[in-house]
Amino acid sequence: MDGIYFSVPKLTILEGAYLKASPGEITAIIGRNGSGKSTLLKVAAGQIKASSGITIIDGERIHNKSLKKRFQRISYLPQDSMLPADLTVKRIVKALPGSDKLTDDPLIHKVLNQKVIQLSGGEKRYLEVAILFSFQRKYVLMDEPFTGVEPGIIDLIIDKMRDEANNGRGILLTDHLHRYISVVANRGSLMHNKQCYDLGKNYTQELKNMGYLK
Repeated sequence: MDGIYFSVPKLTILEGAYLKASPGEITAIIGRNGSGKSTLLKVAAGQIKASSGITIIDGERIHNKSLKKRFQRISYLPQDSMLPADLTVKRIVKALPGSDKLTDDPLIHKVLNQKVIQLSGGEKRYLEVAILFSFQRKYVLMDEPFTGVEPGIIDLIIDKMRDEANNGRGILLTDHLHRYISVVANRGSLMHNKQCYDLGKNYTQELKNMGYLK
């Protein structure tokens, strides 16, 4: 993403933001609340249209939302749950590609007969992450995958992210729980003053100097 501007009436949220994610890497966007992290992910996923700027996916320039083109290569996990609360896990999983692999997952298998509304926050988020990866998109965007999730399940999500990145998937995530991001991400970017700065692979020390990490 290059030169991304996004404004709403009386407020500019992004002002020339640049962001890069690469296959086989886990890239973290870190920043204060309200800095524009979620907005930038939504623009990348085509959920909202940038005021100006371009998205380039594997060399193809995309100048508008173009949901079809984006979702041929991108899957997106929003902050809020994307699952229907009144359906059982089994019904949801059986309707998806790769359902056999999902049902064989020990944590998902354990809750197959429960409705989504009966799941803990961590179980629900783990299911959403597993579904996202089942779509086999080249790039995966994740907005706060760890927030509200039990530490044991966070560890499972991190293991799943690493496996997918090792298989060539490019993962882009943001979360308020910076300690977990610093464990899993290969590369970091900082949202500050309406822009996004690439901090490279040795980003943790810079973030410590800025007070984002201890």
